[in-house]
Amino acid sequence: TTTPRKGDKWPNIESANVTMRRELDLFANVRPVKVPELGINWMFFRENTEGAYVLGSQGINVTDDLAIDFKVITTQGSDRIIRLAFDYAAKNNINRVSVVTKANVVKATDGKFLAMAEEIAKEYPQVKWDDWYIDIATAKLIDPTRQKDFKVFVAPNLYGDIITDEAAQLQGGVGTAGSANIGKQYSMFEAIHGSAPRMVQEGRAKYADPSSIIKAAALLMNHIGFTEKAKKLEMALDICATLEKKLVITGRDTGVTGEEYAKYIMDTIQDPNLERRYKEYSK
Repeated sequence: TTTPRKGDKWPNIESANVTMRRELDLFANVRPVKVPELGINWMFFRENTEGAYVLGSQGINVTDDLAIDFKVITTQGSDRIIRLAFDYAAKNNINRVSVVTKANVVKATDGKFLAMAEEIAKEYPQVKWDDWYIDIATAKLIDPTRQKDFKVFVAPNLYGDIITDEAAQLQGGVGTAGSANIGKQYSMFEAIHGSAPRMVQEGRAKYADPSSIIKAAALLMNHIGFTEKAKKLEMALDICATLEKKLVITGRDTGVTGEEYAKYIMDTIQDPNLERRYKEYSK
C-alpha cells in the first residue's frame, strides 16, 4: 500500500502491510538479492514488528514545533530475528553473518540489538560474524571490492528497510525484489515496493516490472514445500533479468510492458531445457 505523504489528497491511512506484520506477528522480513555477474548472493533478515516503526502512523505531535516517534527494541524481538539469521547461515553452510546497527550513537536500543547478536553468535562457532554501522554498510554494498564478501545480514526494522532497497537497486531496482514476512503461525509474501502511484499518474502503469511479485511467489512456493517449482521459477527470473535479457523492462516506454515481460518469464519457465540453459548462461 501507499501511505499518503503530507499534503496528499488521500486520508492519512496506516500502511496495510505494516499493520499485518504487527497484528499477525510476522516478525521476520526475509529478502534475497542475487546478482550473478557481480558475485552477489545476499540474504537479508529484517526485524519486522518493532524498532522505529513500532507506532506506525501514531507518532505524537506534542506542539507545532515538536513531534515524537519512539524506537523499541526488545529481548524477544531481537533474539528471534538474530537467531533466525544464524540458523539460516548454519543450515546452508554459510560462514558469515553481518549485523547492521547504529550502536555507536543509538546506544540503548541498537546497543541492545548488537549485544544480543554477540551472545547468540557464541552458539554458532562455525559461523563468523561481524557488525557494521548502517551508514558504512550502505557504502560497502556498492563497493565492488567488498560486495562478494557479504552473505547474510540481520538488522533492526528501519535499517533493514533501507539496506534491502539499496541492495535491490543493485539487482535492477525495487521492482525486481520479492519479500517474505514470516511468523510462527502465519506468513505473507509481497513485492518490496509500494503501489507506485507516480507511475499511474505519469501514464506508465503498463510498464511496471512484475518481477518483484513473481519473486514473492517463488518465495511462497519454497516456503510451502514446492521447492523444485520455486527453483525453476527463480532460474527463469535469473535468465530473463540478468543472464539473457532478450527483453528489458525499464518502467518507461524505453522498455517492454509488464505484460510482455511476464510472458517472457512464462515462456522461459516452460522451456524443457530450462536447467541446461541456466547452467550454460551461468558459466
